[in-house]
Amino acid sequence: MGDTANVRRIRYLLIALVALYLIGPTLVVIWLSFSTDEVLRFPPHLFSWRWYQEFLFDERWNEAVFRSLFVGGLATLFATVIGSIAAFGTARTRLPAKRLVEVFAIAPLVVPPIILATGGYSLFAKLDIIGSNLGLAIMHTVLGVPYVYLIVSSALARTDPSIELAALSLGANRWRTIRDVTIPTNLPAIITGGLFAFLISFDEVVVTVFLSGSLAPTLPVRVFSSLSLAVSPVVAAVSTIQIIIAIALMWLVGMLQRWQRKWAEAVPAI
Repeated sequence: MGDTANVRRIRYLLIALVALYLIGPTLVVIWLSFSTDEVLRFPPHLFSWRWYQEFLFDERWNEAVFRSLFVGGLATLFATVIGSIAAFGTARTRLPAKRLVEVFAIAPLVVPPIILATGGYSLFAKLDIIGSNLGLAIMHTVLGVPYVYLIVSSALARTDPSIELAALSLGANRWRTIRDVTIPTNLPAIITGGLFAFLISFDEVVVTVFLSGSLAPTLPVRVFSSLSLAVSPVVAAVSTIQIIIAIALMWLVGMLQRWQRKWAEAVPAI
């Protein structure tokens, strides 16, 4: 019994050390965001809201936030629609090129961002959309589609197809079945995929640096530039806000997953 208790204590200690290793840098950044110092310095002199106020009332930071939100919103919309259609097509139809569609849908996950950025720059330069919000949204859509596709495909694989067959047998056409049965049943997964697509767009730096042009940079690019030119504690404040947004979205994803499970349990077996 004593040996078992010791093993359990060692296991908990290892888990605590791993957790500290993973979240330690995040906690340090949050700590630094309340510094009263003019530069990032550890340990900081506490306590001040100064850097949050500078972020909120600085026009350059506000422009970066608005551009990130606008581009992220467009990319989320495009990626959700494209990824969901691709998932429905490969899961519920007999496409002759099904495997090819799957490869194209998940390819951006394995292609290095610098390759996508270089190729996107060459293409968008010819189309004269370098620096435009639409160009950024298109490239961010490419990065977000795999997440939507994989999440929605997984949800469709767990959904009983007999529910859709029942709707078809009762006189509904294919489009009405998708609209009234398939989409509502898998709506939590679709929203989850969209949230992941937004996070990918909101945090993207490499591709955005190539394609953002001379207009106001997005928030991650602004943070990167600030770290390169002058290390100000306002960067820690911005990073803390991004961490809070990411945690909130992950919490929402967890709520959507529970909604998905409850929905599946509420649907009677056919």
